[in-house]
Amino acid sequence: MLWLVTALALTQAPPNPWVANARALVGVRYEFGGRLRKREGIDCLGLVLASAEKATGCGWRGYSVNPTELVTTKALGEPVEGLSPVSSEALTHSKLKPGDVVMLLSTVANPAEPALAALEGAPLWVWHVGIASDAEGQWLVGDHHAGKVVETNLAAYLREHHDEYSAVYVVRPAGQKPKSCRKHAPMKVLRSP
Repeated sequence: MLWLVTALALTQAPPNPWVANARALVGVRYEFGGRLRKREGIDCLGLVLASAEKATGCGWRGYSVNPTELVTTKALGEPVEGLSPVSSEALTHSKLKPGDVVMLLSTVANPAEPALAALEGAPLWVWHVGIASDAEGQWLVGDHHAGKVVETNLAAYLREHHDEYSAVYVVRPAGQKPKSCRKHAPMKVLRSP
């Protein structure tokens, strides 16, 4: 019996560090712009940056806070063919891998940055981001609707919020670091005494 447990342990892949880092923050309060400074919460991009920070060893301040720039500089990874972009309805969840950064797009212009992509001639802007967490279609997200970091089914989330997000754009981290790998105190959850 011991040999079976040992064999199973040896054949299981280690957990994806982006997923493990994000899961450690499940339940943390959502706060727009939150980066876990002092007693603040975290937002959707903050969750992705916290995961990147731990996975790469580069502080979150070395990354842009504009998702479009993160994509164009490939700071978080390479766009995934067939998923960059794709309409929410056409998303094939089996193409997602744990640790993929999933950006939810809308035709509503984001005044903070340029459009990331276009589908059928319609420009698309990033409005929400998270991390694919497993092969079953789950994702981790600092969610303004739930008011906290949650792990939930991406397809169900897209159906529930179809009026907000019409497409997705996926990048796959491959261990790269941002051009300016800054070292500073890492993000961390401060628990109340």
